[in-house]
Amino acid sequence: MVGEGSDRPKLPLSALKRAESLSALRDGPLARHELQDRLGVSRTTVHRIVSALEDDGLLVRDDDGYELTGFGHTTARAVDEYRETITAAERLQPLLDCLPTTFDVPVRAFSDARLTTQQPGNPYAPVERFVGCLRESGSLRGIDTTSIAPIYVDAIRAEILAGMTTDVVYLPSVVTSIVEAYPDDVARAVESGELTLRTHDDLPCGLAIFDDRVALGGYDPETGMLRAFADTDDPEARAWALDVYDDYVSAGTVFYGPNDTEPGLVSIEADGGESTSDESASADES
Repeated sequence: MVGEGSDRPKLPLSALKRAESLSALRDGPLARHELQDRLGVSRTTVHRIVSALEDDGLLVRDDDGYELTGFGHTTARAVDEYRETITAAERLQPLLDCLPTTFDVPVRAFSDARLTTQQPGNPYAPVERFVGCLRESGSLRGIDTTSIAPIYVDAIRAEILAGMTTDVVYLPSVVTSIVEAYPDDVARAVESGELTLRTHDDLPCGLAIFDDRVALGGYDPETGMLRAFADTDDPEARAWALDVYDDYVSAGTVFYGPNDTEPGLVSIEADGGESTSDESASADES
């Protein structure tokens, strides 16, 4: 039996090796023949599996057959979640390999995401998918790291500057480039109250929040092209994306928004107020 304070470094690996058995028993007790049928193994193999699980304190025998202990249920759930995470991460590898290793993505929430990657015959496939999501939405919020801003793509620029409610956090150099390239279009969109451009000095990736979907984008660090794009309507993914977006909005600055007559950094203060960089400088002088 397992004693208090025991040290069993091999238990995680042992539990993973018996993942199918643990998963089969999560729904309730099973008789020996039922477990044998579920696993598709021989009676001898079932006996060996059950004995090992029992020795690890994961399973008990009763009149109904074999049943997981409380510790067994917790372990079985953790094993299932681990397997789901690895499976989702493997599928999302083209995207994950584009993201900073310090940026934690809830990959299981994106397990059913539509993944679009660059193809030899169509390197713009991820951008095309982004445009498709954009055209099906009435709003866009998010963060973006690319040095070649998506707004430069004519189709995207047309959607954003034609009245779509847009609030995006970019790197400062990107926002400056956008405003300098399209001063009149941006000014009209900002004046209408539909466009807000924000800046942050350290962004991890591209994240887009549409009306019904959220998406992650990974860029080629050398070309700035969108290499992978994963979008989903999963509620957990949406809640996570909104939290990430809100964090960067809170930590960033408004460069050009509906209350501005011209572009310029507007710091977001802790009490919720706003002050332009010029105002802050004047306050320091006084």
